[in-house]
Amino acid sequence: MELVQDTSRPPLKYLKGIPMVKYFAEATETLQNFQAFPDDLLVSTYPKSGTTWVSEILDVIYQGGDLEKCRRAPIYIRVPFLEKTGW
Repeated sequence: MELVQDTSRPPLKYLKGIPMVKYFAEATETLQNFQAFPDDLLVSTYPKSGTTWVSEILDVIYQGGDLEKCRRAPIYIRVPFLEKTGW
């Protein structure tokens, strides 16, 4: 009988001795050297909980309600996701 490799679980990577899903661990590594500016605002949300809506609302506030300024670029350009960038 041939052994079948279990592919249902993503690969793990150890981060400070803690096993984490490789993709989460790699995202965490990019955040370790991140330096925020004093006026930066961090939006931290659970997946599928309205992150884009909150980001849009904050951009409207920052732009003083000027919707034309808010249309200058897609939301992922105006409000970068830290785990998606090379910070």
